Amino acid sequence: MADKSRTDEDTVSALVKRLNQALRVEYSLIIHYPYIANLIRDEEIKKLATELGAASIHHADVVATIISELGGKPEWSFEPFPEGSDTKKIFRMQLGKERLALQLHKGSAEMSPAGLNRTLLSALAKDEEQHVEVVERILALLNSKQ
Repeated sequence: MADKSRTDEDTVSALVKRLNQALRVEYSLIIHYPYIANLIRDEEIKKLATELGAASIHHADVVATIISELGGKPEWSFEPFPEGSDTKKIFRMQLGKERLALQLHKGSAEMSPAGLNRTLLSALAKDEEQHVEVVERILALLNSKQ
């Protein structure tokens, strides 16, 4: 019985670690999204970026809540604003973060026991697939405007 308890503790610890990695990776730039949106002149791109930022903030809240419920402490990490105002560079960087977050959320869902958290994390992974598409669309629009 002690072995099962230890395994459960190890699984929870690994899950909290993975979720904190997702917080640090994906959500490191969200604090800057309002400013990034203000750099964008094209209304369609600005709208997409604003929606992406709002969705990411919601995801951060969900992940932080799950971490806390599991007995962990959310580890926030915000990066300084990228030098310059090259929005293409910013969104290329964000695309990599969205792809990594997708993998982290999928893996976290797989690690979670059946229940609400697994359902929430699976939904976040599905959302991340859409976020990747949104960032790719933003980049395509930015490239077509130049």
